[in-house]
Formats: sequence, structure tokens, C-alpha cells
Amino acid sequence: MNEENIDVIMIVCAVICVLLMIMVYFIPTFIANVRKHSHRIAIFFLNLLAGGTGIGWVAAFVWAFIDKPVQLPIKVGGGNPTIAQEIKELNQLREQGIITEEEFENKKNELLNSNK
Repeated sequence: MNEENIDVIMIVCAVICVLLMIMVYFIPTFIANVRKHSHRIAIFFLNLLAGGTGIGWVAAFVWAFIDKPVQLPIKVGGGNPTIAQEIKELNQLREQGIITEEEFENKKNELLNSNK
């Protein structure tokens, strides 16, 4: 191998290392996005601006796994919820990532067909 080939190999290795380091650095942001976290943009900025301190990275990492708990709606009047209310609740569960798109569609169709 001549010196030019070694230089090219070193540059390629350096680029790969930098890309891997960036991926590891932004793991909290990736996790927040996958989990559809309600504060994923704030987590991204915390990760971006304070992640290099180590403490900021750990804070963003932990925050990516913590989200507000599912809040069940309060029933007013004690009556049975309407189909529209149930579908709305299912949609909220889907948006929070608690149920999948397929589960949402199946239950929605079940509710709509039960009224016929």
C-alpha cells in the first residue's frame, strides 16, 4: 500500500467514527421520537445543547423514557360514554403509543358496527 491509500483509509475510518459518535450522542432524541414522546422537541434541544456535559445527556436519556401517565377521562353524569367519546379515547391511547394503529382501527370498527 502506498501512502495515498493509507490516507484515504484513515479519512474513511475517521468519518465512520464521527458518524457513530453522533448516533450515540443523539440516542435520547431517537428514543423520544420512537416513543412519540410529548416533549420530544425539548428533549432534542436538551440533548443538543447540554448533552456534551454528560449530565445533560443522562437527563435527556431518562426524560425520553418518562412521559405523563395516561389520563382516563372523567365521566360526567355517570352515563355510558357515546361511541364518539370511546373512539376519541381510543385515538388518545393510539397517539400516546399505548395501542397500535391496527388495534385502534379494529376497536373503532367494532364500535361502529355494534351500533348497526
